[in-house]
Amino acid sequence: MNSIAQHINNIRIIDGHEHLIPLRERQKMEADFFDLLHYLRSDLITAGIDPSFFADDNPMSVEEKAETFLKYWNKTKNTTYAQMLRWAVEDLYGMEDWSKEGIIALNKKVRAATDDSELYHKILRDKAGIDLAFTLIFSTNVDFDLFRPVMFMDHTFNIISRPALEAIEKQAGESIHEFDDLLKAVDLITERYVKEGMAATKIGAAYWRSLKVDKPTHHEASVSFNKLKSYHLNEKLSPEEAKPLHDYLIHRVIQQSIKHDMPIQIHTGHQEPSVSDNGNIITNSKVSDLIPLLLEYKEAKFVLLHGGYPYYDEFLSIVKNFPNVYGDLTWCYIISPTATKDILAKAIEMIPQSKLIGFGGDYSQVEGTYAHAKLARKVVAEVLENKVDGGDMTEADACEYADCIFRDNLIELYNLNLKPSSNTKGSYHVSVTK
Repeated sequence: MNSIAQHINNIRIIDGHEHLIPLRERQKMEADFFDLLHYLRSDLITAGIDPSFFADDNPMSVEEKAETFLKYWNKTKNTTYAQMLRWAVEDLYGMEDWSKEGIIALNKKVRAATDDSELYHKILRDKAGIDLAFTLIFSTNVDFDLFRPVMFMDHTFNIISRPALEAIEKQAGESIHEFDDLLKAVDLITERYVKEGMAATKIGAAYWRSLKVDKPTHHEASVSFNKLKSYHLNEKLSPEEAKPLHDYLIHRVIQQSIKHDMPIQIHTGHQEPSVSDNGNIITNSKVSDLIPLLLEYKEAKFVLLHGGYPYYDEFLSIVKNFPNVYGDLTWCYIISPTATKDILAKAIEMIPQSKLIGFGGDYSQVEGTYAHAKLARKVVAEVLENKVDGGDMTEADACEYADCIFRDNLIELYNLNLKPSSNTKGSYHVSVTK
């Protein structure tokens, strides 16, 4: 292993974006091997597996599940999603036998690991070399030794029916009769999240609408609100009717994030089919549609997620030109390591090294995070080695760059009381050579 790879292998990562459920929830659901599939589910489904295979009430026996899985595993094992599963179970559980019997034995090992009260510390801290992770689980009730919560805010503006409005009333503890009551409720919810330890807000609107946000007036938004309030038979606002209300409330969420000095994570680019409500209309996720918001809120700290893939050239241009925008490579490595190498090589040439977040596992289970972190270290090392070999960076500068994107930038952006990378080096069980 060369010195750059060794340096990167020893960085204590701060993980910018996860969906890791609390260990107590994993234990409650009695998670086993089939709960580790996560992103691979998408590839299995597009390869033809019946989506009901993943249902909680799937009546299949473990033996039947193993047989079905292997049938479609052989159709998908080339993808990086599959590679991550392979790395995870081979490294963490000693998996060698990819047969029905091997899957059944592996399932027992994963099920036993779920009951280990130290599982998350062992995998995240000891194996993956991750000190802290930002996780989005629709709750601030996380283990603050390992995590910081980021809160989805879409429910505060994706309001098209009375039940959605009533849910906001219940959460805020306030009756909502007028549009200004709704604005007050959004503010109260945000303030509560901040008091409970929220580290950032998250806007995931691209999964169900365009990222293009107009600037409606208070009156225009209140007209939409009043129409909704006139409904009593489960009617819903159409997308056209709801847009002034939604757009106004998105502005409100951004304003409240600024007030509380919260970075604003925004989903851009590629979409995960299992959570997409819009039929995977990728053009809803175009980064350039955000430009009016980025121009409007110069005092905000926008974190554009997922490298904007496949729109990463405009992503890079925007991150380069806007002082209030940070780029985040969450999810990118497992979508395509090759594309991420291109993104990162261009980012090194274009973007100040203080403006890029280098890793977010984006998994629901820690085994996936482990494998993704291993891949991220490998990809970053290869890109930086190429830059040094080409005479574009010194080895010292390359190591400093890795420190920035894997740790130091997150400390500054999220105001974390943690030591910079130069004070945290050590030896960890992470391989970047496989």
